[in-house]
Amino acid sequence: MRTVLADIVGDPDRGQGALPRLFGSLDSDDRTVRLGAACGICLIASDDPGSIEYTVRRLVDRLDDDTSRPEAILAFEYLMTQFPERVDDVLQQLRAEREAEPLRYTRQGGFVRSGYFQPSETHRDDVGRVRRPGEGGDGLVYGSLDERSESDREAPPDETDASSDEGAPSGTDEPSTETPRQRIDRLRERVDVIVKRSRFDRLMLLTGESTGRYADSYRVLATRAGREEAVSLRLFHEPAGDREPFRSQLEAAIEQWGQFDHEHVVSLYDGGPRPEPWAATQHVDLTLAADLPAWNVSEAVGTVARLADGLAAIHQRGVVHGGIDPGSVAVELETESGRRARLDNVGLLPVYRQFVHPSVCLDPRFAAPEYFDVSFGGIDQATDIYHLGAVLYYLLAEEPPYGGEYDEVRAQVPDDTRPTPPSAIADSPEVLDDVVSKALDRQKLTRYETATAFKQDLLDARGRI
Repeated sequence: MRTVLADIVGDPDRGQGALPRLFGSLDSDDRTVRLGAACGICLIASDDPGSIEYTVRRLVDRLDDDTSRPEAILAFEYLMTQFPERVDDVLQQLRAEREAEPLRYTRQGGFVRSGYFQPSETHRDDVGRVRRPGEGGDGLVYGSLDERSESDREAPPDETDASSDEGAPSGTDEPSTETPRQRIDRLRERVDVIVKRSRFDRLMLLTGESTGRYADSYRVLATRAGREEAVSLRLFHEPAGDREPFRSQLEAAIEQWGQFDHEHVVSLYDGGPRPEPWAATQHVDLTLAADLPAWNVSEAVGTVARLADGLAAIHQRGVVHGGIDPGSVAVELETESGRRARLDNVGLLPVYRQFVHPSVCLDPRFAAPEYFDVSFGGIDQATDIYHLGAVLYYLLAEEPPYGGEYDEVRAQVPDDTRPTPPSAIADSPEVLDDVVSKALDRQKLTRYETATAFKQDLLDARGRI
């Protein structure tokens, strides 16, 4: 493989002839060979855009296979990023030829960090199947939450100068030549539009982009009534297709989230659907999904008890979080008590799961059985109890309750494969095993009835440690 890659770099004209061999290498049992093949495919596409149609067709065939390898997905995503118009043209051709929707894949969200990949046919029998509003059929919607190019972003009425796309992809077949400086300038123009629609007098960008499961986030200095505060400006990912139903529901969720004022829930200060869905929140720098030092038992129990208190406040308003996992628990390190955790992304997953597969925004290793099998019921407050119990398990055992890729987790959870008790794999007291087991019960009726009851049992158990 090294020889092939060296030949491609040394003599790009010979690259296209190596494509069949590279595609064959994507099926190798050797991960290094597969990675090398994916890199070679990307190199050839970059040097010879004429090879893109052939490459996309071959990759789509592979990604429609349940046994597709992540390296093939990696190559496909590179093409989607670098040559969006060319790839879209090929997908349009495939739609016409096959009279069906070809695979449209995204790595937005938590599964990027967890390394999970969803081929197109994997979830046909899921409770989590997702359709675009108004569409029938059993096909799941797999697509980037923000597949459009920058030039497709909606220009706000009477503010077209503020959302100018100079330097963005222009609809030609050539990849964008936009410089980082142009990208930042365009972002500032968008921020200026948001300021006009917000409660703030000024928003000044402080740091670069952080891509999350729901949004691209930027640390900004917000000024209001003479006071300055560092906040996170979130520009939410949007599904492809008709965005109005999505924006309407997301706007309602943002408004609902903004009503919570709890020390263990991330505060949302302002937000709206125009010029694109956005929110200004308490600044979030880290989550539990980050590589943080281990939590001792007392710290873990106390943290989850406080999160349960925040969850109880959410439930009292009739809101379901729907997506609690380590990626949706914000962590602040510099506090008087050490580390402080807050529930983030409140009420977003119930909106997003109607437009994209919930696995885009929720790590399946922490997902309740009702996400895998409709016979376990709907997504409700009991689902949040399960998810918070899974977070407790993660802090005590230093690993998720379930492991493996999506299909492996899906087979374990509804099939009553119980997680190993935390005390059996970590220095965790046995008294906490019963609390974890009750929160993670596969049947909703035998989980904790309320977040407050979960919190009380945690505190009682800590008192006996």
